[in-house]
Amino acid sequence: MPKFADKSQCTGCTACVSICPRNCIQMKKDNAGFEFPVIMERSACIACGACERVCPVLMKKKDDENLSTSAYAAFSNNNALRLESSSGGIFSELAATILQRGGVIYGASYDDEGVVRHIEIKEQTELGKLQGAKYSQSILGDCFLSIKKQLDSGRIVLFSGTPCQVAGLKAFLKRDYENLVCIDFVCHGVPSPMVWEKYVKYRSLTDNSDSFPHINLRNKESGWSHYAYSVEFAYADKKRYLCKNGDDPFMQLFVKDYILRESCSSCHFKGYHRVSDITLGDFWGIWNINPKMDDNKGTSLILTHTAKGEKMMNAVSENIKCEQVYLEQAARENPSLLRSSVHKQNRDIVLKTIESENFQEILPLLQVKQPQRRSKKEIIKRVLKKLCGLG
Repeated sequence: MPKFADKSQCTGCTACVSICPRNCIQMKKDNAGFEFPVIMERSACIACGACERVCPVLMKKKDDENLSTSAYAAFSNNNALRLESSSGGIFSELAATILQRGGVIYGASYDDEGVVRHIEIKEQTELGKLQGAKYSQSILGDCFLSIKKQLDSGRIVLFSGTPCQVAGLKAFLKRDYENLVCIDFVCHGVPSPMVWEKYVKYRSLTDNSDSFPHINLRNKESGWSHYAYSVEFAYADKKRYLCKNGDDPFMQLFVKDYILRESCSSCHFKGYHRVSDITLGDFWGIWNINPKMDDNKGTSLILTHTAKGEKMMNAVSENIKCEQVYLEQAARENPSLLRSSVHKQNRDIVLKTIESENFQEILPLLQVKQPQRRSKKEIIKRVLKKLCGLG
């Protein structure tokens, strides 16, 4: 039987599933909602080894010493676009260029239940689905197979994903397509889909709303500079939850490394040089490096790794404000660019607690004072009021 990457190293990129000539490998969720490859029909496996050879973890390539990475601080000149974006709106500018050329975009979007999935869009009117941060590992499904069909037909494709997802796609494709543009981002790590889904339901109960919310994890009403953004759940019945990111319980679990995929603690895809064409992120610390590039509306960090990446940036140059910076400046307040996020010792306890739907038990880990003993529903309401000033 084939040997997959160890569970502690597997990123869930789906390259092995996509390459299997007998379709005998499927992705299955563990208790935390993270997907891993499983051979469903052992009798169907012909032991060809394709799944082992395509794995970007098992077959990690050495860095190309000829790669030349350039770093920039930038933002869109379109203020409305920036407001809807996580940082400076650069992804949307790049994606719009691809769509104008008749291309197709693959990126992460919420479905009707708040689950994060990779989808395909072909129209400018759909671009909003891909805007904004999604803090849950996305479900790729048969995304890689769909991308290959589009590329082989000659269509321009832009794929946006985590560094490990981009590495998986490039490994699956086996060659560099001139009509493929890959964008990854500065990744802190991918949070548990189970935790995210439980939190969406938790918010609905706590906010006393049955309608499905519009979710914006980078609301900029409170600003962007110095990490001032907020978490927003805006419901169809006009109810609204707005909380500074540092006070939101899900964001605390995320940034404090309680709920990340196991492989994120030893990521193989960090660094200045990557297999993507462009790396995007928030340019945290730009207020110290170049204050003129910080107007509190969001500034993007951009790394270009290939001539294709530079060409894409040139294509949107008239729509953005852009200043080149040193690589060391780009990484100064973006440690996730270079270093893995180390899990907290009691990560497994936190995940099991949340799996049992008992958010109350994890509040001490967030240094939140325990409320007096009340009914479960009243406890949830009071805790969230205290955490986030919910009215």
